[in-house]
Amino acid sequence: MNWNSYFEMMRDWKKLPAYRAEPRIDSIVGFYLPEIATEYLNDQIVGIIPELPLRLATLDSEIKGDKSYKVDFYLLGLSGKHYLVEFKTDPTSRRDKQDDYLKKAKAIGMPDLIKGIFSITKVSTFKPKYNHLLSKLQQLGLVDGSHQYCCDDEEISIIYVQPYADPYKNNGDAVIDFKQIADWLERNYGQSDFEKALAATLLSWCQESATISSTE
Repeated sequence: MNWNSYFEMMRDWKKLPAYRAEPRIDSIVGFYLPEIATEYLNDQIVGIIPELPLRLATLDSEIKGDKSYKVDFYLLGLSGKHYLVEFKTDPTSRRDKQDDYLKKAKAIGMPDLIKGIFSITKVSTFKPKYNHLLSKLQQLGLVDGSHQYCCDDEEISIIYVQPYADPYKNNGDAVIDFKQIADWLERNYGQSDFEKALAATLLSWCQESATISSTE
């Protein structure tokens, strides 16, 4: 397999107006994310769950029903801390509404977010999938056999994984940018063709985003 050709194709397709790179590469980044975040946060990541649902009615009492916003990744640190991670492949894809959801989730705390997942599970037509989610939460020690929150720590931190962290525009947010990921891949998998090609792609997207940011 020629990984350079594969990622060259992805870099080309990402330039098209309707191509969505995030769902194509999020599982690849997610595979390495616990190790990358462990180094970045100085907190060993012991669990990861993608697309964690945040019940909108839990975040905002004026909203009714059990619809949810999905945060790209949930990470659990050995310290007991909780991390919600938003993953972006384009510098302009961050939305104020999404940022507001995350801020509200942080303010509410993990116990209420878990209660929101229980509420969705009760009415969901995808019960096997939500039951699997609950089993993962139990395996991580967040809930007990009675589905009660049992983790000592309730605090949530927000992390953005994005192509470029503009120091003048990130508003103090915790950001892991693509250059940091590319550097990590090169340090840890520098001899692997796959990781070398992936690192080169992420670095090119970082450079493109930095150029766009500098002209805004």
